[in-house]
Amino acid sequence: MKYFLYLIFFIFGACIISFLKVIAHDYPQISLTRRSHCDYCGRILRWFEIIPIVGYFIVNGKCYSCKNQIIFWNPILELIGGLFFALTGYLQGQNYLAFFTMLILLSFSDYYFGYIYPIFYLLCIPTLILNMQNLNILTAVIIYLSLLLLSRHGLIGLGDVELIALISLVFNLSILLWTLILACLLCLIVFGINKKKIVSIYSLFNNRFRNNLSNLFYYFYYYSLGNIFCNLSQLTHSSHHLAS
Repeated sequence: MKYFLYLIFFIFGACIISFLKVIAHDYPQISLTRRSHCDYCGRILRWFEIIPIVGYFIVNGKCYSCKNQIIFWNPILELIGGLFFALTGYLQGQNYLAFFTMLILLSFSDYYFGYIYPIFYLLCIPTLILNMQNLNILTAVIIYLSLLLLSRHGLIGLGDVELIALISLVFNLSILLWTLILACLLCLIVFGINKKKIVSIYSLFNNRFRNNLSNLFYYFYYYSLGNIFCNLSQLTHSSHHLAS
């Protein structure tokens, strides 16, 4: 029975990732009557083409009409999303699902447009309510005000400040620190893969580089959440121990 539950979490996660990509890409012009279509020729996709992960392989990774190649990252992200949600169920971290969904939506929004909409923060409300007794309010306020001073000097974006404060509100400083470290490492790896020019320590403060790093910041939070789950497992076992 529990494996069936994990399967449900996997399917739900893959569907959520596919849906969040659409919201992030089309917002705020998103329409409730919108139909999924090919990004190249505009053809309305058939039902089997929009099945997460499987649909990509049914059409051999190409549009039926224009034969343009579909981005391979689509099924990869859906697979990661499915595994991510299944891991949530395994670690009994359902209370954090809404929060992680918000992070994923923010990451897609910032990746597509370099901007996030504050209305997306509302998605974390269920997590805040379910974990109200464990919120690190004072820590989050201190971190927010400290980073806000840095943002006024252009050293960090306001969106980064808000997101880091939210993470510190829900998770402890250890999780926040490891998340930031892993996110930054992944940023550097992607810069290397994309054959970006290697910059010196001095040029790290160059405006152009700083802006590019900020644009990728939320996107890599999505991938850095695996580290949060390592700590989430410890939180889960700790809560069970206290309950007993």
